[in-house]
Amino acid sequence: MRKPQQKFTKEFKVEAVKLVQSRQKPLAQIARDLDISDSALHHWWKQFSEHGEQAFPGSGH
Repeated sequence: MRKPQQKFTKEFKVEAVKLVQSRQKPLAQIARDLDISDSALHHWWKQFSEHGEQAFPGSGH
């Protein structure tokens, strides 16, 4: 059975991306620590890199 899709706030995503940018831990380790998939974190990082503070404008689906 699939887990229900989680929703994350813009603030959570920005903080997660900042952890990746700090390069203190590998992206995969940060994702595990935050209990999210590394593909989701990579996607957020890419969005933030392209759009900066304008990334994550909506409230999910």
